[in-house]
Amino acid sequence: METARRRVKQVRPNERSPSLDSLLNPDQLTDFLENAAMALHVIGAEGTILWANAAELKLLGYTADEYIGRNIKEFHLDAPAIEDILLRLKEGEELHEYEARLRARDGSVRYVAITSKGYSDEGRRLRTGCFTRDITDQKRAAEFQERLAAIVESSDDAIVSKDLNGIIRSWNRGAERIFGYTPDEAIGKPVTMLAVPERENEIPNIIDRIRLGERVDHYITKRRTKDGRILTVSLTVSPVRNASGAIVGASKVARDITDQKRVTELQERLAAIVESSEDAIVSKDLNGIIQSWNRGAERIFGYTSDEVIGKPVSILAAPERQDEFPKIIDRIRRGERVEHYETKRQTKDGRVLNVSLTVSPIRDAAGTIIGASKVARDISDRVRAEEALRESNAALSRANADLEQFAYSASHDLQEPLRMVSTYSEMLRRKFGGQLGPKGDEYIRYTVEGAQRMQQLLKDLLAYTQASVLGDEPAEDVDANQALQQALSNLHAAITTTGARVTHDDLPVVRMHLFQLEQVFQNLIGNAIRYRREDTPEIHVAAKWMEGQWLFSIRDNGIGIEPRYKERIFGMFKRLHSHAEYPGTGMGLAICQRVIHRAGGRIWVESELGRGSTFLFTAPAGETS
Repeated sequence: METARRRVKQVRPNERSPSLDSLLNPDQLTDFLENAAMALHVIGAEGTILWANAAELKLLGYTADEYIGRNIKEFHLDAPAIEDILLRLKEGEELHEYEARLRARDGSVRYVAITSKGYSDEGRRLRTGCFTRDITDQKRAAEFQERLAAIVESSDDAIVSKDLNGIIRSWNRGAERIFGYTPDEAIGKPVTMLAVPERENEIPNIIDRIRLGERVDHYITKRRTKDGRILTVSLTVSPVRNASGAIVGASKVARDITDQKRVTELQERLAAIVESSEDAIVSKDLNGIIQSWNRGAERIFGYTSDEVIGKPVSILAAPERQDEFPKIIDRIRRGERVEHYETKRQTKDGRVLNVSLTVSPIRDAAGTIIGASKVARDISDRVRAEEALRESNAALSRANADLEQFAYSASHDLQEPLRMVSTYSEMLRRKFGGQLGPKGDEYIRYTVEGAQRMQQLLKDLLAYTQASVLGDEPAEDVDANQALQQALSNLHAAITTTGARVTHDDLPVVRMHLFQLEQVFQNLIGNAIRYRREDTPEIHVAAKWMEGQWLFSIRDNGIGIEPRYKERIFGMFKRLHSHAEYPGTGMGLAICQRVIHRAGGRIWVESELGRGSTFLFTAPAGETS
């Protein structure tokens, strides 16, 4: 210890302390500043950030590349203030602890106090070193205190604090309004000044509970105002603790709940709600005589309150609905509630409206049913819209049927001319192949291949049309094992040629058309064989019960699909590869999707490029499964 003391140079009071860079070499100084706990940065004359240490970057959440080289103005939220500060720094002024707001990388605002000092480097260029102190918590705490004070001051409730001797320490405007004392009249006085004679023992008892750390919630009692009125109040009293947690007093919230005022306010509020409602709100007695009539009723039915109060509610009945009113009154007498009852009512000018009624019993203080309240909503526009929608749907169904018939006929009728093109093109190749030169052979090949692709496309279009024409409801119980075996039989040539291995679990019975389920299996397994890698294709078909339906999966080890294309591949004629790479029309998955949707299921793919795909689809269970 003595040795360490001798190493420290003693500086006399009249001597100047050695500079930091005379005690540390440049590398040590740089390391010291870079890793200092305090946030530091250096800016140029125009505000460009030339350097910032780790603490500065951590404070704002930026990396060095994101922060250094940008202008400090970009991070200050108070643009005029920073312009003035930069000007003052240029003039050589040293600024101590000026407050600023900085925008952090995550969009939050940091409150800081900055001390800045300018200096010139070897090239006599102005540089400014800045020490940034984070005062966000202090500012937010201060703002919270200000907001809390504002809330307390603006509250309609009396909010009062007192010490453990019951002496009032704070008194808000709500307390002044309720009890009549100003803060000058109340602060420093005992809270017992508010007690009514028969409740004087309450306050010491409450303070004793506060000393024990208890909280008094919604305690109903009476208190006296400055002018001698007695109020009924609800008190909530909580302990107030100091920084060390010791209880030093109590805060009290007092709400005036004087019965008369409370009932009046409730009645006024209820009346305002009824009057402002767009719905008709009507009350009637058990003889069906109208007792009240709001503006909504006037707007909907056309009668003023003077015209209908005292009249039977049956004046609103549509001619064919006269017998409804006695039945509704009978249900009300039994204490029943009629909810969302749709019927018709007639207005003053004779129009008939569609309305939705909710009718509830009205009881007196003893619980006896003395009448009914009715809320009537005009739903004429909704009923007309529903009728129009039904008509539109019917028209759309007819149009869809016509369109499907047209697509079926067109695709079917085009088969014969295409068959002729294909046949005669093939004959042309056989008879004149090699005689027309390379170009001629190439053109013939294009014609033959184009006709073949068009034939396949029309077949797929026919399949798609057939999937659309069949009704939404599945037609039969289908053994999925049988559909799979037929699909594999159809794919025998492709399976044999490629050496593909297709395995499957025991599959369930589902409610679908047999040939369509076969088509789904054939398309999905055929795609798995077609879009294969150099490895032998391996395909597995499985099914499991999930959430009331069967979930099928067809997993392969093929080329896979990029995630961004997993929706696109189900579109009509959508292909991710050229015909030269992988032949096909781009209709197979569209057909699968239409078939599965028609059966009430859905189909999707889970895949990763180069790592195979799993196509999944759901199907409803068969009745015999």
